Amino acid sequence: MGVKSEVIRRLFSRPVTTKYPAVKADLQEGLRGKVEWHKKSCIWCRLCEINCPTNAIIIDKENRLWSVDSAKCIFCGRCEEVCPTKPKSVTLSKKVETGTTDRESLMDVYQGDPVQEKQPAEEKK
Repeated sequence: MGVKSEVIRRLFSRPVTTKYPAVKADLQEGLRGKVEWHKKSCIWCRLCEINCPTNAIIIDKENRLWSVDSAKCIFCGRCEEVCPTKPKSVTLSKKVETGTTDRESLMDVYQGDPVQEKQPAEEKK
């Protein structure tokens, strides 16, 4: 009798699921979404690349390129955790809708500012 009463009760109650994607879900605090890079605070230490367990982050220090492959990323947050800068140059956003049929669109490549060669100070006479 327990199964029948449960079925009847569920027939006349509100649905448990949401009408996604027409109605967006409420995202919980602490959700780890897509990796974002902020070039103004980055010191190019490569700690995020070194500590990434899936090698999703690739840094080309010479050409000032920072890239993350969202197809490899497991959104563990290790990159954000080890980043020494304040504010963090690597953060996990709230963007979770990353579904696509094009694998190339999952690779985010960021261009940093070019390296400025320091000119020696002119000697005072």
